[in-house]
Amino acid sequence: MTEEETTSCDVIMTTVKEDTHERIMSRQDQEEKLTITDWYSMCVTLQQQELRLSEGSYRPPGQAQSFLAQQRQSTQDRSRRGMGLSPKLQPR
Repeated sequence: MTEEETTSCDVIMTTVKEDTHERIMSRQDQEEKLTITDWYSMCVTLQQQELRLSEGSYRPPGQAQSFLAQQRQSTQDRSRRGMGLSPKLQPR
């Protein structure tokens, strides 16, 4: 192989390496952006669930309330509506 051919091969290899490096970096940037976006979405969803849970309106799908929880809920609902309780039992 002549010196000119060797130089030509070196230039081609360098170009291929640079191109590959740029593609790898671009791919890593895309993956990082997707990861950050997914993490943000997950955090927002968890915060919304926490708010619903703190307000008492959130119950995970498929999870039944216990008997005692149902009784508390119905008592709270009645007291909010002001119905079904005698005047002595009305909350103050």
